[in-house]
Amino acid sequence: MDVVKFICVAAMVFIHAHIVLITDSYRIADTSGFFYTITDKLMFLGLFLTVLIALAGFIFRLNGDYEIKKTIKLAVFISFLGFFMNMATWGAGYTFSWNVLQLVGLSFVVIAILMKFFSVGKIFLLSSIVVLTAGPLRNLLSAFNNKYLINIFIGADNHFIFWPFFPWFGVVGFGFLFAHYQLKYKNSVKFRINAAVIGLGLMAIAFLRGEISPALDPNYVWSPSIFQPKIGWVLATIGFFCVLVVLGNSLFSKMSFKKYGIINSYSKGILWIYVTQMFVSSFLSFFIKEFFPMDKPSTAYFILPVFMLLFSWYVGALSIKLFQEKKLVIALKKI
Repeated sequence: MDVVKFICVAAMVFIHAHIVLITDSYRIADTSGFFYTITDKLMFLGLFLTVLIALAGFIFRLNGDYEIKKTIKLAVFISFLGFFMNMATWGAGYTFSWNVLQLVGLSFVVIAILMKFFSVGKIFLLSSIVVLTAGPLRNLLSAFNNKYLINIFIGADNHFIFWPFFPWFGVVGFGFLFAHYQLKYKNSVKFRINAAVIGLGLMAIAFLRGEISPALDPNYVWSPSIFQPKIGWVLATIGFFCVLVVLGNSLFSKMSFKKYGIINSYSKGILWIYVTQMFVSSFLSFFIKEFFPMDKPSTAYFILPVFMLLFSWYVGALSIKLFQEKKLVIALKKI
């Protein structure tokens, strides 16, 4: 799984750097230029980003500790970390923007409650309902789409609410379920084949529906086509996740990686890489675009993506040193 996480995190870092470079406040002014064209053609690569949401559920199940009180504490921590990231990146007015960390925190709490009082089957049921009813529910509650709490569940086209519970909880839930049954069936060959077939089938459905890639909105790239997607985009995410995990388990499960190498650092430092790269890439992009206009392709384009990939490696390695080796905890206890 380390390689799968590495690939998805690296894609996230690169794509975020790419977006802040080619946009002005996330708007693409020149829709006839090279960067708009290439971005429009490669929107399907966003699957690597949405797969990270499924990976959150997958890791939550592998950790095996979803006691409700601990889960609530975890959810509060990552949610407030997300709010801090919002404020640092976009300003105080966006502090309480609903983003992916809040979605993951809420999803973890829901899963913990379902596991405590019901069964894993109810996670499948709720995940399916959330994915299948997202569109109709959005239409039903459209009259209330100016309410923050309603928007958390159905989303909104207001540049403030992203990753609503419907349908994205379903992606977290199916990631959790994948890990659950992988453990139950001991990652057998039969399990991998079935998972791969299901994954390819879901991607085929998305492709046939013409929904395997969201539309690119030049007026605001983080548009509802991504966060309030058609069902095919969600199915493609779940399917792509299944295929990636099967490939990762089949090809790389016996490989070992250096503790502070780039693969292990990306794999173990996902949370901290996500939070820091959002702020740093946005901040640095202003200076880079000041000296190197991005109205046409140039080698200067690669300055930010390459720097951010290396910076993220450093952040991941630092998170291993401070948190997994518990050096920060030990230092705080001495104070």
